[in-house]
Amino acid sequence: MKIFKRIVSWSILALVLQSCIFFISDKYYQKTLLNTKVTEEIVKNHKEVDLHISIKIPTTASKIQSSFDGKYISYYDNSKLIVINSYTGKSNIVGDIDNSQIIYSKWHPDTDSMSILEKKSNMKITINTFNYNADTNKVQAPGDTNNKDVKFTVANKNDTISDIQMSPIIGVFYIKVARDSLTSDVFYNDVNGNINRIFNSKHIGRIRTFDHNPNLIYEDTSTNSIKVSNMDWSLDNIQACLLNTANNDNIYIGALKNGKVHKIMYGSTDKSVKKWTSIVLNSPVDKKHISVTNSGAIFIDSNLEGYVTNQISKKKTSYAGTILEITDTKIISIDNGIIKKVNLP
Repeated sequence: MKIFKRIVSWSILALVLQSCIFFISDKYYQKTLLNTKVTEEIVKNHKEVDLHISIKIPTTASKIQSSFDGKYISYYDNSKLIVINSYTGKSNIVGDIDNSQIIYSKWHPDTDSMSILEKKSNMKITINTFNYNADTNKVQAPGDTNNKDVKFTVANKNDTISDIQMSPIIGVFYIKVARDSLTSDVFYNDVNGNINRIFNSKHIGRIRTFDHNPNLIYEDTSTNSIKVSNMDWSLDNIQACLLNTANNDNIYIGALKNGKVHKIMYGSTDKSVKKWTSIVLNSPVDKKHISVTNSGAIFIDSNLEGYVTNQISKKKTSYAGTILEITDTKIISIDNGIIKKVNLP
């Protein structure tokens, strides 16, 4: 019985001491927290603002291009690649790397960066690939899994690069090379940085990529058909040209009649072409006057009248000069050497 009373006494004492400790701790920490100065660090956003200044392009310029959002304009002048920030007017000369000559450049579809292909003067058939970040004005050589530069070899020193199509999300790209023999080679750069020729043909027209799969879609100009690499897919004998692909992997084609587009069709390779959406045009249009943006908006350029028509909303937007790019939000054009931008409704 005495042992039991002793245990109870010690237990009560322990509870009292524990309560006192909790009470003191609560008072102390409550006071500490209430008197703590909480500071919030605000990180300033240094996003550049479009100052809407006048950007003049020299009359000697060639291969004028716009980045995906119109922030940068690039062109060649005296064999030099010039990049202008259209928001600020600042320009940079993208110099040749390692005594090489820039032979091709193209803006990426989703960032203010471009792919650059160069050929060294002493290596007439070896092509090196680079990425140029316009925001930082830096050129970087991508590497393969062994940290070696990504390069490839063309068949002849007179072969020319005719197109690059990228799938940035997947991390692959395709290069179309026009050969002396009037054929075209297509090279494929996989996610590991390995680049290889995948096929050669006399009848490769426009090429495009998808955002979410690594396959290539291309025109077979011998039959006016559209094909997808590594896939048993067809348009069910519809004669068509390839317009573009959108960021949801839909394919946009123009059904042809007498060489012009009379109907625009779009959908995915997961669906039968019979279930695709179709837009019948009021009159046939040359495919060069049809633009499909990354989000899938479809515009027809009535260049003689100076406006484009959204084929979904039917809204018209006027512009001046010659169109360089139609993005999801604006039209970028050049008018008498001046860059113009018009917001889309």
